[in-house]
Amino acid sequence: MSARSFFSPTCETRELHSDPGLRTRYYRNSFSQVIEGLRKLATKNNLDVREVNETHREVYLLGNGFDCIVTVSQITPIEAGIDFKMNYFSSIGFGRPKKKVIQFYEELKTILNFKGISLHP
Repeated sequence: MSARSFFSPTCETRELHSDPGLRTRYYRNSFSQVIEGLRKLATKNNLDVREVNETHREVYLLGNGFDCIVTVSQITPIEAGIDFKMNYFSSIGFGRPKKKVIQFYEELKTILNFKGISLHP
């Protein structure tokens, strides 16, 4: 982890991220099952699901001191990729955004059918 990413209040995952912990995760679930799984994740972590945009396939979550945009990429009818953009409401992140994203990915592993990491570069 670089000093810049440690102090940054934002964190974003993507397909070919330089940090292996922040790469896109894929699940063997449909879009509706992923949305239901994200609602369970939100309930478990006391998050408020502010908006589910089915057109852009995004979910906006609001927590205590942070917000998160979850983007669901539907690869096939039974395969979906999930990316996070985590924003903390402070000027310095102290590594919290990355830790929270990794925590969410680990919890989604138990809720959804995990397939793999960074499968479609």
